[in-house]
Amino acid sequence: MKSSSTDGVPLTGATGASHAPPAGLEDRPRVISGLHNFVAAAAAAGLRTVARTWRLVERRNEEYTAHRLLGERKNVIFALWHDRILFTMWYMAYRFRPHGPRFCLMISASKDGDILAGATYRFRGDAVRGSSSRKGREALLAMMDRLELGQNGVITPDGPRGPRNRAHAGITLLAQKSGVPIVPVIAGAKYAYRFRSWDRFMLPLPGTPIRLVYGDPIWVPPNADDAMREHFRKKLEDDLNALAHEADDWRTLKRPVAGRLPPK
Repeated sequence: MKSSSTDGVPLTGATGASHAPPAGLEDRPRVISGLHNFVAAAAAAGLRTVARTWRLVERRNEEYTAHRLLGERKNVIFALWHDRILFTMWYMAYRFRPHGPRFCLMISASKDGDILAGATYRFRGDAVRGSSSRKGREALLAMMDRLELGQNGVITPDGPRGPRNRAHAGITLLAQKSGVPIVPVIAGAKYAYRFRSWDRFMLPLPGTPIRLVYGDPIWVPPNADDAMREHFRKKLEDDLNALAHEADDWRTLKRPVAGRLPPK
């Protein structure tokens, strides 16, 4: 999300006074059309079915993230590219539940976003609605509230319209104001279908091996200025691209750990 969406807006959170969630951003999904609700339910059911066949063969740096970092900090902001969201949303639904009440995904306020939000709630996740192009300030404030409640944030910093694999600045401002670290995470599927969308959305095929790699946490100092936030924005972007390259290069997989995801 673009930094201009938050210019002049005093964000408060873990390091400041609490605030009520902005109007229209509820904990439960807003009323959507019957068609969107049907598609969301069908998508969630289809994902559950296909996910039972995926083989998670690597979880690099997960023990540090899950036990040490989450155990000490209680929650983090997971950052991933928009095209990788499908598997990651499924995985977050059960893997990190012991470490926080929920995961909370930032989703655009568009009608298409209704479908993803509906599917997210069906996986016991939370959602805030907004993006760089619409309701960006409200979404940041709502995510601040979720972080204060101990939820793990999940943000695609190149969404919802791109440019592909380029991080917008809002996530670094959120990390600075909340005091919660950003953790880059990328899923790679050996066999996947790529849609002809702006992000070349990845649909892992049934039975495919999947790798999940985590980067080092990124801490944005509370006194960071524009130049420092830009430094961390670029670092996050570079880290995610490096992780994506690694996750997609199956020649680097040395010691596979076989195992299927538990059924839901």
